[in-house]
Amino acid sequence: MSIEDEYEILSRIELFESLESVQLKRLIFVSQRYQLQAGEYLFRQNDACNRVFAILQGECSVLVNTNHGEIALAVQGVGDLVGEMAAISGEPRNASIRANTACEVIGFEASDFISTVTNHPDTALMMMKILSERMAILRRQLDTLRNKQLNQ
Repeated sequence: MSIEDEYEILSRIELFESLESVQLKRLIFVSQRYQLQAGEYLFRQNDACNRVFAILQGECSVLVNTNHGEIALAVQGVGDLVGEMAAISGEPRNASIRANTACEVIGFEASDFISTVTNHPDTALMMMKILSERMAILRRQLDTLRNKQLNQ
């Protein structure tokens, strides 16, 4: 995949929409590409965070460990970001990401990602919106799981 193809995918990510072309291309230039096979983990829950990833091709599951094994919370695909919550919080990763299909992802150093977000107010505001939405989704999923456990 060319840098122009990567730019085309990344420029459609809600978080990056307000970045100028040169800013997004700079972020792409300092990034790394990764290939995953189906079943391979990009990272695991509780890993330290050193990168934020965007999915360029394929599909991945977001998984959390429970007493009953891994539970899938969501499926992420082309143009989705993963790992940004841990990069921002500085905490270990709160979920695992496993490829459902062959995937290509682009990884940004956490410090480059945070610098890009914090140096652009519109991007920072969008990041807050995205994280708030994810927290609301996680809360609903947690409530659903609790209700299932109570009814068993």
